[in-house]
Amino acid sequence: MTNAFAYVRVSTGEQAKGFSLEAQFAEIEKYSMKRGFKILERFSDSMSGTKLTERDGMMTMIDKIDELLPQYVIATETDRISRNTLQYGWIDTHLSMKGVKLLLVNETQTNDPAGKAFQKIRVIFSEFENDLRQWRIKRGRALALAEKRFMNRPPFGYFMKGKEIIVNPQEIRVV
Repeated sequence: MTNAFAYVRVSTGEQAKGFSLEAQFAEIEKYSMKRGFKILERFSDSMSGTKLTERDGMMTMIDKIDELLPQYVIATETDRISRNTLQYGWIDTHLSMKGVKLLLVNETQTNDPAGKAFQKIRVIFSEFENDLRQWRIKRGRALALAEKRFMNRPPFGYFMKGKEIIVNPQEIRVV
């Protein structure tokens, strides 16, 4: 039997959009059963993928490779591994050096030059999408600040009336 690790990740916003950890694990289980893979262990992270060393699930999984010797790490998509080209490259290289192949359930993979190039392009576009989202948020915050308004709601002790920030007399005592 072929042994594998399952890895899933969500950032907080994605979990609400149907990308829950359990939904990803279910996809991996179905994929594994069809191919006769045995999942040795499941690993997960519930956070943004920006700081690799803070992703305990990923770091634990990498540490356990030498102990449990899986042939594969299975995830649902490239961006579940990382949305950062350098991090993805480090993870992929580290797995490869240990003789472990990365399988992505929802992405076609080939080992020919075109397939390898396309995988790298997926990572670049994941990073681009993430950078673009962060840039838009930053731009929106700067615009809100210039217009003297809050992005969401004012802090405790205040409320908005039109574009004016008003002190809430009951809450301001606490502040």
